[in-house]
This record gives sequence, structure tokens and C-alpha cells, in this order.
Amino acid sequence: IGLQGEHLGIYKADGINKVNWVATSEPPKMQPLTWYKLYYYFLFMLLKLRKTKYSLGLGVLQAEINPPPGKEPVGLDMVHMGKGLAWLNGEEIGRYWPRKSSIDDGCVKECDYRGKFMPNKCFTGCGEPTQRWYHVPRSWFKSSGNILEKGGDPSKITLSRRKVTGLCALVAEDHPSIRPEAWEKEDSGSNRNVPTVHLQCPENTLVSAVKFASFGTPSGNCGSYTKGDCHDPNSILVVEKVRTASIPFLYILSSVNSGILESLSLKVQ
Repeated sequence: IGLQGEHLGIYKADGINKVNWVATSEPPKMQPLTWYKLYYYFLFMLLKLRKTKYSLGLGVLQAEINPPPGKEPVGLDMVHMGKGLAWLNGEEIGRYWPRKSSIDDGCVKECDYRGKFMPNKCFTGCGEPTQRWYHVPRSWFKSSGNILEKGGDPSKITLSRRKVTGLCALVAEDHPSIRPEAWEKEDSGSNRNVPTVHLQCPENTLVSAVKFASFGTPSGNCGSYTKGDCHDPNSILVVEKVRTASIPFLYILSSVNSGILESLSLKVQ
């Protein structure tokens, strides 16, 4: 698809003039393997699949943008796009294809991750795009005049920051606690089989408050946790002690009611 244009690197700032552009008052639409540049510095490559009932438009858009302020991770919201590639200052962000999943895939409201894993277990987001946010490393940004290329319809593209305002955790007593980096080690330590909560804040941020904590049989999801019939009244107190201490945010679960599988639900701000 557009191999010559890709070989010449016309999606880069120093490659846009490597080809001869033909001026026209009415640019061609849905022409196979055609690149065109609009007045306001947009580049498009369009493709039409022939001899099938399907038609597909792939494109490359070039525009100058400035990076969003702050230090939060930056992502492209590609939910309104079709299929194609994206670059920033010549660095390839990658392929995108935010295809919608089927509403009949069998999604569940709550998932029990215990037991045997199956590929169709715990589906979420039925009927929604399978991909949406595409991370852009901040190190790829210049202070201004960044050249961004995207494919598809550019009118609905947005550049967003991910700002973390809270963290949640839900860990049960039977939750495996071995970290991936310890899998190849013969001895992973004395806490090999002890379920543990690990929370890590973004750079230059701290936990300011414990919004919810319940050790017992809590239920719900992040933002809507509720206490169960079994609840340790000291849950918040214990978590607050960990928060105010200058140590990593770590909490080791220990059983209170024997014979009941207990969990710790936690939300901090």
C-alpha cells in the first residue's frame, strides 16, 4: 500500500518534497493507491478494495501539533478512525484498527478469574472498539511543531493526557503472588504464596487519602466497592498506617474468618 511513498518517506518533514504534487481544484476521491496533499498540509493515501463487496480507505494525515502540557502519559484517541499507520516526527506509533467487537461475544459484568483459563473467559466491552487509545512516548515530542501523521478521517482525532486520580485493587487470599521477574528463580522468597497488594503512584504524586478499604467479602468494582457480610473494621486503619509510613504501599492479607475465602478491596486517591 503506497510503497513508493513509504519508501521515499513522504510522511516525514524532510520527505514531503521528494515527490511532484499535481495541483487540482477537486482532489480525487476513493482512488486506489493515491496520495494527495491538501492546502492545510494534510496528506492522504486512499485505497479501494476492488472485486469485493467491501471498501476500505487507508490514509496518512500530516499536521503540526504541540505536545499537551504536563508529564502525564499521552495517547491518541483513534476510536473514529479506520485502519492504517500513524507516525510522530518520523517515529512510527504503529498500526491501528479500532474494530468493533460483537455484542454477542458473551461479556460479563463481573469476572471470577479463579479456575482454568479459557480464551473466551471474562469478556468485556462487547459492541465497543477493540482498540482505542494509542500511547505516544513523550520523548518523541519536540517543544513545538511536531509533525503527526494519521490515517482515516482526521476531523475527529483527539490528543489526550492520562491523568490518574485514583488507584484500586482487589486481591483474594488465593491470588497468586509470584512476580513475573521471579518466575525463573528457584526461590522467590518467604512470601512466595502470600497474596499482596502493590500500588504505585505516577511520578511526583502521592496517595492523599484512602477512599475505601474492606478486608473480608467485599463486592463491586473500582469506584463502587461495598462491604460484605464479613468485614474487618480495622481495614481502613491498617491501610492508613501503611499510607502514612514512608514505605512502599504494601499490605499482606491474613485470614480473619477461617473457612471463608476473604479478599481486600481498596481504593486510594
